[in-house]
Amino acid sequence: MKYGETLRQRSIHAWSHHNIDYDDIKYAIKAQTTPGKGKSVAVPGMPDEKLRKFEEDLFKTLSSQHERINLFVKSKAGEIRRRLEHSQRQLKQLSVRTLSAADHRIPVTRLERYGMLENEAIKAGDEIRALARFISAQRTAFRKLLKKYKKWTGSTELEDRVRSEVLSDPKSFTNLDLGPLLDEYSVTLERIRALYEERIGAPSAARSAECTRQSGSSIIAQLRASAESGSSLEFDTAVATIPLGENGTFASYFVHPENLVELQILLLQHARFHSARSRSNSIKSPVSPPALDLVGDCASNPHADYFAIEADNVERFVREQTGVTVVEREHRAGSSLQQARLCIRWNHDEDAYLSFHQARSKDRYARIKRKYATSFFNRAVALAPQKAAASPEHEKTVAHIRQELERDPDVRPLHAISSSRTRFVGNDSNDTSILFVTLDSGPVIHDVRDDGTLGEKTNFPFALLLVRQEGVRDCALLAALDQSYLVERVRGFSFEYHATWQTQRGINIPPPFWLPILDRDIRKLPPSAIKPASNSITGSSAQTPNSAGSINAESSTAVETGRSASVVQSSEFDMPPLRSYRKKRRRAYPPLSPSLEHRQTRYWSEYDNPEDGFANVDEPYVIYVDPNAKSSFDKFFDRLGWIFSRGDAERKKLLNFHDDESSSSADEASLAPARRPPKQRYGTMRSPQRLESLASEHRELEFKYMPRASNLCFAASLVILVVAFVLAGTGKRKLAPEVDFGVLFAVVCSLIFAVLGFAALIRSHDLGWKARAVGVLVLTVDAIVSGGLLAWVLG
Repeated sequence: MKYGETLRQRSIHAWSHHNIDYDDIKYAIKAQTTPGKGKSVAVPGMPDEKLRKFEEDLFKTLSSQHERINLFVKSKAGEIRRRLEHSQRQLKQLSVRTLSAADHRIPVTRLERYGMLENEAIKAGDEIRALARFISAQRTAFRKLLKKYKKWTGSTELEDRVRSEVLSDPKSFTNLDLGPLLDEYSVTLERIRALYEERIGAPSAARSAECTRQSGSSIIAQLRASAESGSSLEFDTAVATIPLGENGTFASYFVHPENLVELQILLLQHARFHSARSRSNSIKSPVSPPALDLVGDCASNPHADYFAIEADNVERFVREQTGVTVVEREHRAGSSLQQARLCIRWNHDEDAYLSFHQARSKDRYARIKRKYATSFFNRAVALAPQKAAASPEHEKTVAHIRQELERDPDVRPLHAISSSRTRFVGNDSNDTSILFVTLDSGPVIHDVRDDGTLGEKTNFPFALLLVRQEGVRDCALLAALDQSYLVERVRGFSFEYHATWQTQRGINIPPPFWLPILDRDIRKLPPSAIKPASNSITGSSAQTPNSAGSINAESSTAVETGRSASVVQSSEFDMPPLRSYRKKRRRAYPPLSPSLEHRQTRYWSEYDNPEDGFANVDEPYVIYVDPNAKSSFDKFFDRLGWIFSRGDAERKKLLNFHDDESSSSADEASLAPARRPPKQRYGTMRSPQRLESLASEHRELEFKYMPRASNLCFAASLVILVVAFVLAGTGKRKLAPEVDFGVLFAVVCSLIFAVLGFAALIRSHDLGWKARAVGVLVLTVDAIVSGGLLAWVLG
């Protein structure tokens, strides 16, 4: 499958507009490098100037694409860092508050704060995982484009120039170290959960531990003791040497190096770091571990922080390993990862840890100094236990193991292993169940000579993930890993057997069955973007607040619910507040009659709720739009026009009296069909009786209906005159100028209204003489009275 077709799926769907223009650049390379019609051909032995110019333009294009992507990656990384810092400040404010409740009942708002705070941290972790996936997709796109150009032109100048000047820049996004963000995320998430366990979950956890203390198995107790010791070597030795329990499981996975950051984010949702994270497990980490003080080729791996040398009889080891089935290797009770008889493990910070496996007796463990780790197998060198042992209590054990090694000459070093190891412990580990996880990146297999010196090395192509679970069969982490695109599960895998087969080539050892997986690309396409689920909560919650608005500390809380829900998809992290889980009361509605129930039409409303009386949520809604509806502005102007126009009744009676006549005659004909038809008349004139009745009705309408504008104007004119008379009669002498001005203004307004009313009356041509006479009378009276008032006031 072509990479351009899967770039959007390999990248982040929400950030697709920040992807490199892969298809356009690839098409340009193909169009310029493919010989065809109309293209010039370079002279053999002479430089191709056209190709050189295109190579320069392509370099500028790739540089601009790199700068654009680099700017987005840097801004997104800064955004994630600020979000984590904000979560830490909120955590600090929350840690200041103390609980005063004596019955361990926690307010709902306090639980919501813990849940929201943890969800914000988990969202930041998802952003880190998405950023790592985005960077990996863009890095692969650059590599494939350069590979295409090299394949089609045969020139390596562009590839070397881009790698040296652009991609190898320490400030490039391809060299961005996401380790600091990962460390800050893990610390923030662990502090939130620790504060929750201390403030809220501590009482219930103590009671649970007291109840299950007697039922815990010795295997789980040993594993817990190694985890609580704080020693990384004791952790590694316990995982490899303590036998598997009845309900225990080993699971091995191959991990592509580009998926390490995403995988660690997934692991941190189920577990926490046991010790400091190996910095080489973040892509292109600029921080290098301290230099090794050991002699050998282990120093050739500058990022390795875990080393081991195993020794055994090769024939016995191969015979036992080839007889073990896949199911027995993963689930058989009593089996262990270390099948070699002797193994020495060490790192940069601790003394070497020696574990001696005996078939019929208890395994022996001892601490020796790191400088004797490789020379311990050299039988020609006398090794004093007092010098080799790290402490006096381990001298006898070291001497006993040395004697057993000298007594059996067939036991010799098989191989040495170095890697960068990160260790995890499950969040829910207790006396009945425990979860250990180790992640080894950059594993290297070394040949070991009989004197303990290291020889040739072989790099293992993938990182190794080992999950050990005890006590619970249904492990959420195993289910999440089996469904994840980040890992490839290899059932029955044994790194011991693979390293022995790799180093002991002179012996006829059957090749392991997982060799074909090492030759292919185990990267899988991420799942396509899923539409966010609806916000409706299905099912009922098992925990509901009580009447006092609090929740018992022994019950599951918002934080614990957020942990389980955050593993599936980032779109499901928005957990609703606890008050949303309260049981809602159903409203009681009177039952509808059968006839109305079938004819009921539902109209759309944003407040409709399926639980409020509507059982069928799939029933379609009907949106009704009134075509005759008018806005408030239309109603205002219609009202204003109605005032200055005739009434509707007048217009209907004057314009539609012919229709009334025809309709009335039709009604009479329908009601009295037996009446003798009238005598037929020809012409346009009606009967004299009908004409007389119409004339009388018309005469009544002539006086009855006058324009409303005329009536209003005449009334306003007369009212203003009355007010002017009152003002002139009661006005004080000392305010004579003001009174005179008011009377003069009232007279002018009265005359204006009278003239407007008479003008509106004249415009109506179909009025009778009586209406016109009334208008003339009002205008005359208004003029005479106004003149008399002016003469009285002005003297």
